[in-house]
Amino acid sequence: MSLDRTRIATAPRVAHAATAFRNQSPRYDPRSGEGARINGGRFNPPGSFPTLYLCETRPCVVAELTRQGTRHVVGVEGLLPRVLYRYELDLHRVLDLTDPDTRTQIGITEDELVADDWTMCQLLGTDAYALGDQGIRTYSATGVDTVLVVFPGLLGGSLTEVERVERWDDLADLV
Repeated sequence: MSLDRTRIATAPRVAHAATAFRNQSPRYDPRSGEGARINGGRFNPPGSFPTLYLCETRPCVVAELTRQGTRHVVGVEGLLPRVLYRYELDLHRVLDLTDPDTRTQIGITEDELVADDWTMCQLLGTDAYALGDQGIRTYSATGVDTVLVVFPGLLGGSLTEVERVERWDDLADLV
């Protein structure tokens, strides 16, 4: 399993202004990405670089939390309380993997992007970060909408606002 770094480096990048959302425990900084740096995520290996995983819609955030909960012994309810944040972003260098031509250029499929095995995505994310990409736009593994994988250390002034939108204390709040 490998990706051609030259193909990744020469793939097109786009500007992407977006409103995005994220849920997290109320005790953490919504701008840091340190949890993903420490534990890793789909596009960053453990111990690598700070990464924010954002959804482009609220239903995507709920689907992501539900998926996370079904994979933990405590379930969704055991992950509560959570806080939903809204992010305003004006990104200038994004690898858009929702574009079929970009996926073809890189040599990765939509199925590989949402697979349970994160190996390919972590390799791709590591290369994108090293190339100075501010983020990656891709599909949610839940099948609900799209996500933005954002690298806070490469944002400069591209993260214009973070606002707490709501708090989820029980399952009824997710509706």
